[in-house]
Amino acid sequence: TYHFSWTDANHKRRYVYAKTLDELRYKEEQIAKDKSDGIKAEARYTTVNDIYELWKDLKRGLKNNTFENYKYMYETFVRHQIGSKTVSSLRKTDIKRFYNYLADERHLKPATIDNIHTVLHQILDMAVDDDYIRKNPSKGVYRSLKTEGAGAPPKKRIALTMTQQKNFLRFISKSPMYSHWLPVMVVLLGTGMRVAECTGLTKNDVDLENNTISVNHNLIYRVIDGKAGFHITTPKTASGTRTIPILYPQVAEQLRTLIEVMDTLYPEDLVMNGYHGFLFRNREGYFLSAHNINRAIQRISIAYNAEEMDQAELEDREPELLPHFSVHNMRHTFCTRLCESTNDIKFIQQVMGHADFSTTMDIYTHITQENMREKAEAIKGNLVLM
Repeated sequence: TYHFSWTDANHKRRYVYAKTLDELRYKEEQIAKDKSDGIKAEARYTTVNDIYELWKDLKRGLKNNTFENYKYMYETFVRHQIGSKTVSSLRKTDIKRFYNYLADERHLKPATIDNIHTVLHQILDMAVDDDYIRKNPSKGVYRSLKTEGAGAPPKKRIALTMTQQKNFLRFISKSPMYSHWLPVMVVLLGTGMRVAECTGLTKNDVDLENNTISVNHNLIYRVIDGKAGFHITTPKTASGTRTIPILYPQVAEQLRTLIEVMDTLYPEDLVMNGYHGFLFRNREGYFLSAHNINRAIQRISIAYNAEEMDQAELEDREPELLPHFSVHNMRHTFCTRLCESTNDIKFIQQVMGHADFSTTMDIYTHITQENMREKAEAIKGNLVLM
């Protein structure tokens, strides 16, 4: 083999090897170009994981739960896949292949890949700023992947119809097996709170005299510093902290009953970060998670649909089945009912806690257009011009 040696900016002797003289000359030219451009010689030996450790030590200005989420994304998906690659050898095709792997092999949702991209892009930006590489190989890659997938129909948000909403809650209220889920399901469907806002709700957050709920913290389940558990966090944006009106009497009724019996139901109070009097608990009296609620929704829906199919067959009619939905669809259902009832967009935005006005406007426009189509279909057969 042939070798070439040189002294880097830190006066350290470096070596590079090649099987042919032509290959060695090419490498020598690249080294000279790197030196001329101010690229650090150690970039040839510095991995993506090395830059991540630097980013992790220096990163500031993120909410703690956001930072922990970013670290979790990196450790879980990046470290053992492309983290051992040297930053100088990383190319756009490597990043694109990695994102395709996450989508095709790991079956990750676009929002999760977007989070991974956010972390990786910041890390490689730091590598550019510190003269390890000339340009960020992740720049524009995720955007191009989204553009390439633009031909696929967007995933439609599911909102329960009024009939489905009533059937779901009525089934729970009459079920000996599932009736204990009624309070949290009524509050979720009747307030539009995010699941972490709802599971973190305490007795002190509820003002039944003024019919309002104070939303000022979240209860999340997350891996932080290598330990999985529940944590209290503040809302992600300023608009997330809000006071919302209790619009449905059923919500006030469920909350009043829960507050009256909670000392009997839960003799042992739960305390976290100064918050206590948590209203929603699991059967062991511990914190309730989004996973618990989603599993309950799935079990309840399956049980309802089985019963409804049998009843419809007896009555010789089409069954009114529930679609597959999650706890987030309950928030969208509440927003749908709100948009059907009022055109005050600012009011809807404040109740939902949307940081961006356009988010509210997009939902409102979509729902009103859907309603327009339904109404047009209902009346157009009765209209005659001549």
